[in-house]
Amino acid sequence: MMLFTAKTIDLSESQPIANGTVRSVFDFPGQPNLLIKVFTRSQDRVSHRLGKRLVWRLFPEAQYRSTLKELECELRVSLKLGVDIEHSPLSRMLGVVQTTRGAGVVVERIAGLDGGLAPKLSEVSRGGLDATALEALNVFVGQMFDLHIVARDIKRSNIVFGTRGAGPACFLIDGYGERNLIPLRSLSRRLNDRSLNKQFALIAQKAGLTWNADKRNFSNS
Repeated sequence: MMLFTAKTIDLSESQPIANGTVRSVFDFPGQPNLLIKVFTRSQDRVSHRLGKRLVWRLFPEAQYRSTLKELECELRVSLKLGVDIEHSPLSRMLGVVQTTRGAGVVVERIAGLDGGLAPKLSEVSRGGLDATALEALNVFVGQMFDLHIVARDIKRSNIVFGTRGAGPACFLIDGYGERNLIPLRSLSRRLNDRSLNKQFALIAQKAGLTWNADKRNFSNS
C-alpha cells in the first residue's frame, strides 16, 4: 500500500471544515485521525493589508513561511519531549502532501471529549470554565513556558480543548513558530516569557478569566 505522503490526495469532492486567509482545513479521506491544511491559491486569497497582498504577488514563496516556522517549532518541541511526545501541547504536523486542491500539511485531528472534533477554547469558555477545562488550560500554560514555545498568536480560536486519549487537555493548533528575521524570542527565554504573559493576559480579558502573571495560571473571575 502506498504511503499517503507519496500520492496525490483526492479532495475534489471534499468541503473544508475551516477556512483561513492562507489555508483551508479538510478531513483526510480514509484517515479519521488526520486533517489536511491546504494552501489557498495565491489568486484566491483575501487580505485587508495592502503590504501582505503585495508580498504574496512579488514573493510567492512567502506564502509558505509561516508553515515552515510552525514545522520547525513543532519539531523542536517533539525532540525536546522525547518519550513524552504524547504530552506535546502542539498539534502534531506529520508531513507535506499534494492534493487535488494544491499542497497541504497533514496534521493530527484533536478529538473532543465526545469523540467529535475538539472545540475551540472560545466555545468552551463562554460563561467561564469548569474545573476540568480550567485545569487543562493551566497545564497547557505551564508547558508553553517550560518548553520555551515561541507563539505569535495565542488566542482562544487557536486553542482547542480535547484529548489524545489520556484525559482532557488543551492544544495549540495554529499561531506558533518564530517568524522574526532575528529570532529574539527563540534566543531569549525572558523575552518569550514576556510575550506569553501578554498573550495569556489578553485571553483572560476576553474570556472573563483572571490571569496571574506571577503564578502563571488562570482562574475564574
